[in-house]
Amino acid sequence: MGLLEFSEIKSKLERYCAYQERSVYEAEKKIKTFIVEDEKIELLISSLRSDGFLNQNRFVESFIQGKVNLKKWGKQKIRSGLIQHKISKELIDQGLQNIPKEKYNQNLSGLAEKKALTLKEGLSAFEKKGKVLRFLSSKGYSGEDFDCVDFSSLFTS
Repeated sequence: MGLLEFSEIKSKLERYCAYQERSVYEAEKKIKTFIVEDEKIELLISSLRSDGFLNQNRFVESFIQGKVNLKKWGKQKIRSGLIQHKISKELIDQGLQNIPKEKYNQNLSGLAEKKALTLKEGLSAFEKKGKVLRFLSSKGYSGEDFDCVDFSSLFTS
């Protein structure tokens, strides 16, 4: 099978980017699957950008929205995910500031309550709190986020 023409590759990449928001990093990885010379990679990326198929700001917004609303991730895990996509620190910080505080705190409290209900009987309140905090940390929440959770009410049932 021969190499694809530039226009064919561009067309495939446009469909790939139109399906869902992609980062430049994801697009570059996809381009490399087509075995393209290095100088054409930059040409394809700039073409996708100018045609509106690639937009880092849009990608960051979409990524954060999905992780907050669907996966209920905390800011640390979201930041880590965006770093893996090679997004700049400035864009990440800007995106994280736009997370609605009420929704974020709602997710955190909901996850804490749900986890507290799964803990077995016989554990002390201290042990239960430790397990809930570890769980929330694994979801990407950190110390300053925990202020909105009333831990005493979680374990008094």
